[in-house]
Amino acid sequence: MARLWPRDKTEKLLKTPTANLSRNGAPQHPDKRKEGGHGPTLEDEVCFLLNVEPGADYGGDFSPSGWWGDFAPAVRRWEVLTGQPAPVPVEYGPRGGLRLAPRFAEWLMGIVPGWITKVDGLDRGQQLKAVGDGVVPQQAFAAFAHLLGELERRDGASVGDVA
Repeated sequence: MARLWPRDKTEKLLKTPTANLSRNGAPQHPDKRKEGGHGPTLEDEVCFLLNVEPGADYGGDFSPSGWWGDFAPAVRRWEVLTGQPAPVPVEYGPRGGLRLAPRFAEWLMGIVPGWITKVDGLDRGQQLKAVGDGVVPQQAFAAFAHLLGELERRDGASVGDVA
């Protein structure tokens, strides 16, 4: 993998949602998860490293920067690129503990709000599995455009000629 800029210049990014998020059990502090020999999950990060409560309310084009800690620059950039403010990343579980909000995982993947989370009949686990099994549409588009450009350069074909 090529590195486009030095590691010390990169922003801290949240983990990518994975299909097994709904089956990982309760979130744990990332340090505790690491002590057990495992990497923290997205749910671990949002429940223990962020400063936001379920049901938090805000108005405007962006979520409050104070929610995001070290992740604030990356979250703000994604809000600008997607044109959507980040939703509240946590919700209360059935026993009162914090857990990952599916709407946040959906937003993080760049999926249109409600594309998965407003489908009738899907419970939270099914929503997280669908989000985690999906692709970031913007990345898929960029990859497809790149491949079409390579095809044009190689074969001299235009995009309209590809069947």
